[in-house]
Amino acid sequence: MKFDSSAYANYIIPDSVEDISRRLRGRVAYFLAGGTDIMALKKDGLLEDRIWVDISGLKELKEIKKEDDYIKIGALSTMSDIASSKIIREYAAALKDSADDMGSPLIRNLATIGGNLANSSPAGDTLPALCALDAIVKVTTAGNQREIPVFEFVTGPGSNVLNEGEIITSVDIPFYSGSMSGFLKLGSRRALAISKVSVAVWWVTEDDEAEEKKIKDISIFMGAVGPKPLRAKRTEELLKGETLMSGRPGITSEKFKEAKERIMTEAKPIDDFRSTAEYCSQMVGVLLERILVGK
Repeated sequence: MKFDSSAYANYIIPDSVEDISRRLRGRVAYFLAGGTDIMALKKDGLLEDRIWVDISGLKELKEIKKEDDYIKIGALSTMSDIASSKIIREYAAALKDSADDMGSPLIRNLATIGGNLANSSPAGDTLPALCALDAIVKVTTAGNQREIPVFEFVTGPGSNVLNEGEIITSVDIPFYSGSMSGFLKLGSRRALAISKVSVAVWWVTEDDEAEEKKIKDISIFMGAVGPKPLRAKRTEELLKGETLMSGRPGITSEKFKEAKERIMTEAKPIDDFRSTAEYCSQMVGVLLERILVGK
């Protein structure tokens, strides 16, 4: 039987990132990496009249390494790659936790960090973790590169600042010696569940040798309780300077109890088929407590 190349005219496999712009020539494209959401997108008619660009084979986008003062994560790094990375586990635990909690083993073996960002779902597990870690998204098109803070990258449910033809190449996380972070989410069940609510926290203490240390800086982001990851700025302000015992706040801290209540007012959830707004607001405080206190 004769091979009909015309049947694959809308399917491109580039040799490199630089090859993508040359092959597209301005045509509207859908970049295929893990493909975990492809059937849902096709069902909603969001893939019509698009060129399919299969970037899953670009090895240059799969590396995870420490580079100067950053942890560089290639856009095609899977959730399994991230969860098993020694560098991520040691210096960006919140991201490791978020990747480890995503979907099933099959999904984690396919889903990429670039895809999770590009989908920009309000319930995307890695997004609040990346925001708390102050990550930078690097995107490229036709040889031009942009660097965008993750919090500015996502603009709303399913929307972001990517221009047509731009591709995410990496996510860079600043490296801070002595910092700690954590992520927790709540779903309808323990596994294979979309987040009802999630919380990611990053913090660093003053550089001293005392057992009791004070929070020098802290970043708190909430997921699935707004159109994009929400920063709990007022809660951060309350916790700065708070004394920690062995790296975590003392359970009897009155200021911490106040912070737990304050973060509930900073969430902006809505009633939907997965949960009620009141329940999600309460759970934001519970997750914050579990991350920082370990209860």
